[in-house]
Amino acid sequence: MSTNAAGREDGESVPAGSQELPPRKAIAITAAVLVGFFVIDGSYVWAEHPPAWELAASLSGFAGMLVLQLSHSFPRLFPFLTRYRYATWVLQALLACIPIAVFGVAWGGMIVFLTASAVLVFPAALGWPLFVLCAAAETAVFHHYAPRWADAVYAGVESVLIPLIVIGLSRMSGMIGQLHRSREELSRLAVAAERLRFARDLHDVVGFSLSAISLKCELAYRLLADAPAKAQEELAEILGTSRKALADVRSVSRGYREMSLSGEADAAVSMLAGAGIRTQLQFDCGSLPGPVDTALAAALREGLTNMLRHSKAERCVIGAGVHDGTVRLTLANDGVGRAARVARTVSDGGLTVLERRLAALGGTLAHAAGDDGWFRLEAAVPLTEPAGPEPAARPAHRGTPDAASPPAPTPEVGHADLVPRAAALITLAVLAGYFLAYGVVTASYGLPAGRLIGAVFCLLMIVVLHLAESFHWRMSWASRWAGTPRYVALGLLALFQLVPYLLFGRHWVGIPGLLAGSALLALPAAAAWPAAAVAIAGCNVALYAVGNGVQDVIYETAYDVICALVVFGLSRMAQLATELHWSRAEIARLAVITERLRFARDLHDLLGFSLSAITLKCELVRRLAPVKPVRAQAELTEVLQIARQALADVRVVAGGTHRMSLTTEAENATAMLAGVGISAQVRLDCGELPADVDTVLATLLREGLTNVLRHSQAGQCRITAERTADAVRLSLVNDGADGTGKAVLDSHGGGSGIGNLSTRIQAVGGRLTAQRCREGWFELTAEVQLKTTG
Repeated sequence: MSTNAAGREDGESVPAGSQELPPRKAIAITAAVLVGFFVIDGSYVWAEHPPAWELAASLSGFAGMLVLQLSHSFPRLFPFLTRYRYATWVLQALLACIPIAVFGVAWGGMIVFLTASAVLVFPAALGWPLFVLCAAAETAVFHHYAPRWADAVYAGVESVLIPLIVIGLSRMSGMIGQLHRSREELSRLAVAAERLRFARDLHDVVGFSLSAISLKCELAYRLLADAPAKAQEELAEILGTSRKALADVRSVSRGYREMSLSGEADAAVSMLAGAGIRTQLQFDCGSLPGPVDTALAAALREGLTNMLRHSKAERCVIGAGVHDGTVRLTLANDGVGRAARVARTVSDGGLTVLERRLAALGGTLAHAAGDDGWFRLEAAVPLTEPAGPEPAARPAHRGTPDAASPPAPTPEVGHADLVPRAAALITLAVLAGYFLAYGVVTASYGLPAGRLIGAVFCLLMIVVLHLAESFHWRMSWASRWAGTPRYVALGLLALFQLVPYLLFGRHWVGIPGLLAGSALLALPAAAAWPAAAVAIAGCNVALYAVGNGVQDVIYETAYDVICALVVFGLSRMAQLATELHWSRAEIARLAVITERLRFARDLHDLLGFSLSAITLKCELVRRLAPVKPVRAQAELTEVLQIARQALADVRVVAGGTHRMSLTTEAENATAMLAGVGISAQVRLDCGELPADVDTVLATLLREGLTNVLRHSQAGQCRITAERTADAVRLSLVNDGADGTGKAVLDSHGGGSGIGNLSTRIQAVGGRLTAQRCREGWFELTAEVQLKTTG
């Protein structure tokens, strides 16, 4: 089964009825719930039929409380008030408490907003104690005005339930907004980490070669006059080094370079930290033989890929160590709830290939879920030669994770992202609160024990069925929940809500909001909202039909709407938080892939030409040394300059600050072509160009010349750049086309060479053409439209 960007299987994807809940919609739902609660509390004041001045004062108080609560729930909504949030909380306390002396219990519900604001405004160490005190105060107020046990218990449940709803919706709205904003930053950090890794590889692969070329060129220059035979030996070594460096550049840019277990482990730590997965690295195997190092690095990459795609891990341990002549790599994660089921599917693909690869080295691959809730993948390969000493600069945690038990605590890399878990816990707490509140209401009717048990059972089934709908995407049976089973569950929920009206009459209220909320979650958007409205209306018509008063029906209707929005909002936000949490790994991975492609392109463009020129010039020096030593020394001087420039280019591309100039490249091209015996004619008439256009055209010129030097027998080359009012045109013409007139371009290797430059030129509004212009001549042309200003 394939996976989507969130790391779930297709069977677990959001069904048709699911509706994405972006931050604005989450805020709208939260604001609607807050307004709904204020309307309900206002109805109690209205029911007391106060004098006009009291009614006006109460409306002003409600408006003030609403503004203060919105400022606490959404700090960015009223920035001025947010700067004085402690003072606004005190003002809210006065507005919540003083009017109780006038309006009594009708105003007592305002304390729940003060309770919620305590957590939203103050640090947790102070906010939660204030939460408890405010909840206790509200319970005491209701007990004072309505001393019945049922009223007191119901008030106690409501004093905790409603603040939790307000806190949950307010915090979740903000956290989802933060998650949306964090994706770009996480991708940027992943790219930065990959750039550092590439810089290290580039230095290891090319830096030493270019330094060696520079030193040997200096030596050969001194030896040409006095010891030409020795100089020839040095030139032969320079040629071998430059060819090897060129092959390494191609290898790195095409991704064929041998992988390193230590490098993959470092990259894994950065990647998993970006995904919010706490990572423990235990690395004690030193340097390994090339084939073993590459095979284990591939095993680690494949294991991490499967973990990110197919599990819901929150902790990961990567261990590598040498024991009894065998190196063992262990990858363990706590996502066994879904990883164990998926492992059997993926073992037929990448893991099977790895098993064969390790078997070729005499190794083994094992993967299984343990009873402790952890999934482990272990690769073991015997060492054919002793492992080298561990690099001094390599940070490591000694030891390997025990395969039989969860890993011992070690310093962790990254931070646990608690948003998905917090969202789930808040949703569960709210549903439990609804069950308790309606259970207390049902018990207050004084039903006989048998009928009371039956009514509570129906309430419990309503909550359980709604839980199944709210959290099915977290369960292993999620793929079987879509379609008929889902609609059957919704039908059963409707039966448990409606049938008890016939059995218990006016002693039954049920939880109509959960039925409406489940309809919003389960049905397609076009049908969900009408179905939710019908569910609420039907339940309240039944409530009126069994003998409840109009005031009760109006109150219950408003409460059901709020309940439906609350459970829908919290459930969807919990799911969205989890989806965003797990999609970040994929976002970071794609950002890294993009950076790899860009880096490979720049690496080829920058160094391909330089290394090709070094090779060609060294060949020329070898031919000139016996007969024209002075000319050979001049050519060696140019080789030295090219090598130094290439070293500078390595540092530039690794730092990501590369800028190129068409004029400079044209000057270098003239000297280079003359040095290899190609007659060059250069005419530039384009003036100052925008930086991005200048860089792309300079890169094109360098790449075009690289192909001329490598793949043609050109004797003449013409470089022309002309500028019109709104465009610039660069033309590179040479007489080195083959007998068929076809261009010989470096199009091998997937992604490097002139073929890749076409994409870059299109990105700046240009067009690249390559064609035979006349017998034996080949023309490469780029035309870029310039943006006009004014």
